[in-house]
Amino acid sequence: MIVQSIKKEFILVFSDLHSVAVLLLMPVIFMLIMTFAMSERQEDMIQNLQVEFKTNNEFEQILFGQYLANFGYQLNPVMSKANASLVLESNLKQQLFSNQQHPLIQIEYSAKTSPAIQALLSQHVQLSFARLKLHMYMLDTGEMDEELPLDKQMSQINQQTDTSQYISVADNNTSLPVISYSVPSWLIFGIYFIVLPISVTLLNEVQNGTLIRLKTFPLNLHHYFLVKLLAFYLFSVGQFLLLSLIGWRLIPLLIEQPPVPYNHLWELLSTALIVCLAAVSFASIIASLVRSFEQAIVLGGGVNIIMAALSGFMVPLDIMPITLQQIAQFSPMYWSAQLVKGTMYGQFGDEHWMSFIYLAVFAAISLTTSALLFSRRLRELSWN
Repeated sequence: MIVQSIKKEFILVFSDLHSVAVLLLMPVIFMLIMTFAMSERQEDMIQNLQVEFKTNNEFEQILFGQYLANFGYQLNPVMSKANASLVLESNLKQQLFSNQQHPLIQIEYSAKTSPAIQALLSQHVQLSFARLKLHMYMLDTGEMDEELPLDKQMSQINQQTDTSQYISVADNNTSLPVISYSVPSWLIFGIYFIVLPISVTLLNEVQNGTLIRLKTFPLNLHHYFLVKLLAFYLFSVGQFLLLSLIGWRLIPLLIEQPPVPYNHLWELLSTALIVCLAAVSFASIIASLVRSFEQAIVLGGGVNIIMAALSGFMVPLDIMPITLQQIAQFSPMYWSAQLVKGTMYGQFGDEHWMSFIYLAVFAAISLTTSALLFSRRLRELSWN
């Protein structure tokens, strides 16, 4: 009976193209979109920015513009659809070293410029201005030969302000800067959408009278419900492994990165088992609660989207407010994504094992809750 029940659920899932699209195509599309969106290099992004730079042809203003252009910005004196507009004070040379505390550069950002781009441009403007100030100081003190060509003078200033040799970045995990964020997040997002086919299947059995007819047979309907969840659990594990194969092998090739090696198969399998158990257990609660297909879509899909947002899938967690970061620590999606990241890196630390324990407890509580809700649902069934 168990094998036949599992076979029946698989047939139902694969006969519903919407369910297949939600569980397989949607997370793959999200992984591709987010990976490509995050894979653009900073220098390429800067070259696409349009900056309007207005000067009155003073040497100091032109020199500042050249320092800023060294970062890759395209500067034009007139640009109607610029991302930002820069205006420097006149008589800049006299004001560079004065004690007057007033702005010498005015930046106006357009409404289409994101906060991240604004922060990046502001940082480069400050660095360019610092280099300009050092340049003029070294010329005034005679530490730099005025007879040198301007490009050689700027090269000397750039060398003076280059501090990269004093900074060392550890190589751990630097080979996966993009997919280490996009793939785990959207893989988990897709796994938790198992809630929709489970809810739809249960609603169909309620509406077509299957469940109420089964009540007339000498069957344990709780056992029937668990077998149904087992079928979806097996499907979810297969979904996890397929999505991890796509995310770890195919997507890195598309962005010209080496594929992620499967060096820790036991960790991958244990992660798949516990993550899918938590997802199916949570989905069983929603499936036992909803009373219509509209409720299944709104409640199931809505809760997943909210959890994904709070877990740092849509906005990186480290730039979210502290309150939201603390809320994320209680999200099963966050625990699941942490496990997947640990599996990708091959580094299962204490935090990952705690996530494993949290998911196990969450799954146990969810299964117990869904069993109680399903019992109430059975008591409410009646012949129409």
